[in-house]
Amino acid sequence: MLRVLAPKRPAFLVGSKVDIFQLESNSRLSNYSQRSVRRHNTEAHEQLSSRQRAWQVARERYKNYEHIHYSSVVETGLIPKKPSSSASSRLSLPNPNWLEDYEFYAGNAKSPDGSEDKSIASSSVPCSGCGAHLHCHNSSYPGYIPSEIFKGRTETELRTIVCKRCHFLKHYNLALDVEVPSSSYVDTISRIQDKFALAIVLVDLLDFPSSIWPGMLRVLGSKRPVFLVGNKVDLLPRDSNSYMNHVRSCLTQEFIKHGGGQGMNIKHVSLISAKTGYGIEELITQLHKIWAYKGDVYLLGCTNVGKSTLFNILLNSDYCRPEASDLVAKATTCPWPGTTLKLLRFPILRPSDLRVYQRFQRLFSERGQRAAMEKLRRDQAKESKGNTSAAQPMAVVGRTFDRRNVVNDVFAMSSGVKPVTTLNERRAEYREARWVYDTPGVMQPDQLTPLLTTEELTLLQPKKMIRPRAFRVRPNMSLMLGGLARFDLLDCLSDERQLEYLKVIVFASEELPLLIVDTAHAETVYQRYLGTELLGLPISGQDAGDAERIKRWPGLQCQDTDIVITNSERNVGKLSCDITLSSAGWIGLLMPSNSECLLRAWTPLAAGVYVRKPALVPLADRLVGKHIRYSLAYNTSKPFVFQK
Repeated sequence: MLRVLAPKRPAFLVGSKVDIFQLESNSRLSNYSQRSVRRHNTEAHEQLSSRQRAWQVARERYKNYEHIHYSSVVETGLIPKKPSSSASSRLSLPNPNWLEDYEFYAGNAKSPDGSEDKSIASSSVPCSGCGAHLHCHNSSYPGYIPSEIFKGRTETELRTIVCKRCHFLKHYNLALDVEVPSSSYVDTISRIQDKFALAIVLVDLLDFPSSIWPGMLRVLGSKRPVFLVGNKVDLLPRDSNSYMNHVRSCLTQEFIKHGGGQGMNIKHVSLISAKTGYGIEELITQLHKIWAYKGDVYLLGCTNVGKSTLFNILLNSDYCRPEASDLVAKATTCPWPGTTLKLLRFPILRPSDLRVYQRFQRLFSERGQRAAMEKLRRDQAKESKGNTSAAQPMAVVGRTFDRRNVVNDVFAMSSGVKPVTTLNERRAEYREARWVYDTPGVMQPDQLTPLLTTEELTLLQPKKMIRPRAFRVRPNMSLMLGGLARFDLLDCLSDERQLEYLKVIVFASEELPLLIVDTAHAETVYQRYLGTELLGLPISGQDAGDAERIKRWPGLQCQDTDIVITNSERNVGKLSCDITLSSAGWIGLLMPSNSECLLRAWTPLAAGVYVRKPALVPLADRLVGKHIRYSLAYNTSKPFVFQK
């Protein structure tokens, strides 16, 4: 019998019982296969060790960041704070009615900024904030106040007025640009050359030798007595009980090397904190002991080393005449460089034998209280985990002699008594007086401050004790300190073999993001993320002016020759040297014995790159936590230790 084969039909026909059964069977098979695949993947994932899983998670964070091996922003998920003000808002008036802040303003200004008047002669009265002579000629010159306030004012009234620039600094934290040639700073402080005076040279301990002016010897000479003062010691990590002796030794060595200090007559070296008051009483004691009342005292140094802050704290101490403390206005302090434009001064209290003895009695009576407070702070720092406020060195600057009551009841106007608001330097008692002068800061070419805005300088300056951050940097890797500096490790050899990595410790503000990238692609990464949160500084906002500023940013340049560091000493756990990166911070190298490293450092205009030996914080490795698995970073720990 002939059989005719039906044409091949589709695999499944709706309505056929056999085909429906086959569909259900295939569906169960498909689900079973999917469950098997999932079970296999789960078993494979469970077979991975915790280290392998951690490595996968770590690599997943950087899948969208090509050539980047580490980012402090990506790791912590914390975006650095951005100031709310942009470039345009910095140039605009924060308060359209700011003229009304002056009590002499009559409300007749034609514009919110006031008006200039070149026909009115400038005064000989200095601004109590910056020292520039007050005038109403040109708003771009130091000491300017609008003619609506300046016109018709007596000399006594002018002494109670601060210039427009100081007013904006004090009330709005806004720095206005003024035209001051760099030569004028040197000309102002050069007047000390012909005077018999003591020079207190301040150095920023977070930024030296970049804050040591190389022309200091030429101005001061070799015979002039000098007090070398290192400021901001409260921000340095405490790696041992005797760390301040080491810091004092490093400061003296670098000052002799870069400031011509070998030919200078250094009488005393002090470590202070003009912010917390630490070391101020000891500095005053040494001034009384060594200098006494022989002549005037000048505060000298580069910009932003803390001269005006020290001036203000000495103004309210035993070093100033009691009646002058309330009559001499405080100096204007601001992160912006060059705040003090002329010389400010206050009279020194003559340290007679009786006064020195009375001061000694006060300090001796307070010794027990100071020791108890120091023990309490130390115990709090030990018990707490990383409480830097308790570990920071601080002290109270007291007064031995009460202020004289030079002003009667200022509200008793019916009695005809005029309130005394300014210091009359022409009085007979001040003709033979000795004075403390606050001088303008000298612009050091190695400093980054002229390139940054006030907001960026505020972020760059550490607010508390620096917490060292450690990393494993492999050869041909680069570490970036924000957009301000870059460190390349080109090669590292130990006993004729290449090291797998070099442990480096970064000392910088916590607000400054860190980035580790491949050296071959470092420039590409830098240009890609400049102005973003990954590099932080310089800041780029939404304003067009900010974008233009980023385009004008000079970028990073390196020196003509690479840096070769050799270490033949056997110092286990001790940093070999520091690489300073201008005002951005510095990097400590933990090199093994008999090793050699080839490095390259980048900063704007290749400025402020130095090799500092010995390291400023040599035992910083004990301030760092354990290494983080599958990461180039180490855990952060306490920035201080207390050992017997």
